[in-house]
Amino acid sequence: MQVKIRQLKALDAVVRLGSFVEAAQALHVTPAALSLAIRELEECVGFRVLERTTRRLALTDAGRGYLVFAQRVLSELEAAERYARDIHAGHAVVRIATTQTVIATLLTQALIDVHRSFPHIRLQPLDVAANGIVDAFASGAADIAIGVNLPLDEGMESQLLFASRWFAYLASGHPLGRRRRLDWHELAGHSLFMTKSSNYLKLRAALGRSVDLVDVQESTATAGIAMASVGSGIAVFPGYVQPIAKVLGVKCVPIVAPAIPHELYIGVRRQPSSSAPIHLVRDAIARAVAQQCQHLK
Repeated sequence: MQVKIRQLKALDAVVRLGSFVEAAQALHVTPAALSLAIRELEECVGFRVLERTTRRLALTDAGRGYLVFAQRVLSELEAAERYARDIHAGHAVVRIATTQTVIATLLTQALIDVHRSFPHIRLQPLDVAANGIVDAFASGAADIAIGVNLPLDEGMESQLLFASRWFAYLASGHPLGRRRRLDWHELAGHSLFMTKSSNYLKLRAALGRSVDLVDVQESTATAGIAMASVGSGIAVFPGYVQPIAKVLGVKCVPIVAPAIPHELYIGVRRQPSSSAPIHLVRDAIARAVAQQCQHLK
């Protein structure tokens, strides 16, 4: 017997809602039909995925591992169905692989501009980890890649999207928060939150031994700025993440000497593989980012 999509949806709904009754209502089936779908799934895979008692509903160890794959299948199926609907409606679909931080900060206005200028193009941002951007592009899951370390090879045509100054993000009461600018040596000895990407390695190389950043904790921009907001250290990130800092009431101070840029690149497939809509979107994003972030250079 082969696993069916309705069985995976049943498992996903039960786990998310923690109740057979609520899951059945969400899927518009009876609780008996939902329970049958779970039993059929367990017969297909050959092990129990749920422990069910009158008081408790929980995943088994095997079920917890299986759920990861089940939810991945459902997510990919949903994306495929959405893609098919867009194509059927005559839209050109352009998928952009980048991090959640870039989507929520640097690309917000760019995506609005693209939508207004090219209503026939449907944008699909793909929220992936920084180290998964290239893989998403190489696998064909994305048409455009935006990241800090894109490969220079025959398959990708990449260009500099934006070079930003680095900024220190500090709690409002931090002594350095009253400064209008900072030098890198002033951060030595402080607890820092940074993403240890290729830009971080270039930074360390440029600073050399003259500035020793000894206490650096790996962090995303959101987590690092949140930690800085409560006085746990200083977050060091490019200027385009300032919208996050504003939400958390964190001070943003540019780090000016020595001047070391944080570089972000945008890549598409080399022609003739790339289509016209992809290049339209790439160029529109580049224009919007240049206008939006000129003051952060």
